[in-house]
Amino acid sequence: MKLSLLTYLLGKDMDLEKLLEVTTANGIPGIEFRAELGHKHGVELEASPAERAAIRKRCEDAGIAACSVANSCRFESLDAAERQAQVDRAKRYVDLAADVGSPHVRVFGNSFGGNDEATVVANVGACLRQIGEHAEGTGVVVGLEMHGDFYRWEPMLEAVKLADHPSIGIVPNCDPRELKHGPITDGIPQVLPYVHHVHMHDLESGKYPYKQFFGLLKAAGYEGYLSLECGASADPERVIALYAALYREMVASL
Repeated sequence: MKLSLLTYLLGKDMDLEKLLEVTTANGIPGIEFRAELGHKHGVELEASPAERAAIRKRCEDAGIAACSVANSCRFESLDAAERQAQVDRAKRYVDLAADVGSPHVRVFGNSFGGNDEATVVANVGACLRQIGEHAEGTGVVVGLEMHGDFYRWEPMLEAVKLADHPSIGIVPNCDPRELKHGPITDGIPQVLPYVHHVHMHDLESGKYPYKQFFGLLKAAGYEGYLSLECGASADPERVIALYAALYREMVASL
């Protein structure tokens, strides 16, 4: 289980060189780049082939993995044209990830919006299937995050099973709302076979049973990345260092 830094909030104002410096200094072996929000790292759809190659080389030279590219693609709309537009955009993110050397792309479900849940889940599954087929041969897995109304494991798992493609996976989001439906030992084991990436938040809060969660991942033999995604700070480098140390302490005692 490897720690990564999601640029959302804590890393949003750092350019690529600074991100590599901070992750290296704190023993964080991966970076998840959040696209579309004006971050300074340059991992965006608009990046030219030369810029993509330069990003890949810089990460490789630093020994830091570009472990994921997160975006806002979501497939909840009942409008087929809108869903297709989102699918086409997600395919472009698969290509971007492959170009910068990332094995993973994060997407959303995301909301039922008062619509029939089964219909939305079926639509999401069909969209994921298209994206998975596009990802074939790229080495990129597309992870549906347990986010929005898809925080529950049941609709999440159903959508991914409907997609039925090896290039489609799941991103647990460590959402305290999961606990309203029972202990995480009910749901997390159900999705673990599909997990290729993880998002974590405030490790110290006690609102989510992180130690228990890490234990489930370890017992399942999970060897992927867990991205640190916590609130913004006036001193992000200090917060990153503290969270990196806390994470290492928590997993070392498992």
